[in-house]
Amino acid sequence: MFKNTFLYRLFSADKLLFGIIIVYALGVMYYSFRQREEFPFLLYGMYSLKEPAQQTYTTYSIVLDSQEIRYSKLRDAQRELINSTLTQAIPMMESGKMSREDSAAFKTWLMNYTADMRMVGDNKMHVYRLTCNYNQQGHVSVLKKEEVYTYGEEE
Repeated sequence: MFKNTFLYRLFSADKLLFGIIIVYALGVMYYSFRQREEFPFLLYGMYSLKEPAQQTYTTYSIVLDSQEIRYSKLRDAQRELINSTLTQAIPMMESGKMSREDSAAFKTWLMNYTADMRMVGDNKMHVYRLTCNYNQQGHVSVLKKEEVYTYGEEE
């Protein structure tokens, strides 16, 4: 019964590799039981926390050259950079925790970064805050769309 398993065959063929795999598996289990998950062990806790259900969600939309940026078309790193900076910077701008110079520098950076990705010639960008929820079919419904700021016009 055990002679057909991967570990048995590996033990028969390469005892050193078998030992490395067993030590690795034991290390993963040890760190998991102690709730200390560190590289190179499996980072299960990073992706396993439950996200509480909410009635509404807030996200941001960027319109460049009269065309909305489709986040699904961006690489993961680009999408994460845009979303995380907008999520952090907009509340700071609105609460006054970000200086006017930093706010202007952020808006210029976002315009240049998104314009370079889209290769557009227009120097106008609109940023909108979207309040969304999921309908009964599981699709996203936009409940409210409000303009946060426009770059490229007199502010």
